[in-house]
Amino acid sequence: MTKITREIVEQGIDASIGAAPAPTVEQVTEFAKSTIPYNFAAIAIEPFYVPYVAPMYHEAGKKICALCNYPLGGMTFEDKYAQAKQAIADGADELDCGIDISAFMSGNYKKVEEDFKPMLELADGRVIKWLYFCSLMTEDQQLKCVEIAVKLGVPFLKTNPGYGFSTTLGNVRLVKKNFGDAIKIMTSGGVRTTEDAVAMMEAGASRIATSSAFKIMEGFDQ
Repeated sequence: MTKITREIVEQGIDASIGAAPAPTVEQVTEFAKSTIPYNFAAIAIEPFYVPYVAPMYHEAGKKICALCNYPLGGMTFEDKYAQAKQAIADGADELDCGIDISAFMSGNYKKVEEDFKPMLELADGRVIKWLYFCSLMTEDQQLKCVEIAVKLGVPFLKTNPGYGFSTTLGNVRLVKKNFGDAIKIMTSGGVRTTEDAVAMMEAGASRIATSSAFKIMEGFDQ
């Protein structure tokens, strides 16, 4: 097993502000500035903030991930597509896109698949993550959902939206056991300490979405 080092964890973090809902543009901008000294994979912000943060953040050589159809996956396809397209135009380097959870839970897998194909095309080589809300699903449902993502050629999963929904080591191991390296995993929800982050990466996660990025990094220094 590869030893999970500080560098590996740092480079795998998608950092989010994680404060009260609807922070101001100034708060998000200051948060983005505070992440610049770190070698995080990206910051994760809602599309509204992207045009305000992108010029400064890109000048620093950093990446922005826009959260689309988030957190509940309830947008129509047309709305989700328009949101993602605008986020890219505004400077998003990556996209986290919620699948149509209701369609999936209703067994309408064709709708889920057809919904996401144009998003992959829109991403045009950018990292796009398949947010599938594993905490709502049985193991069989999780496997079916990931199977669809792999079939489509989605590069990354995102296990949960956060917002109180925590990903377990079992959720990550289930994917790794059944799909190996066919798709990468970003775990989201409940990763708050250095120990949490290391354990998730040992289980098979490549990326970690967290509002506790600074706390996780501080843990390596203690």
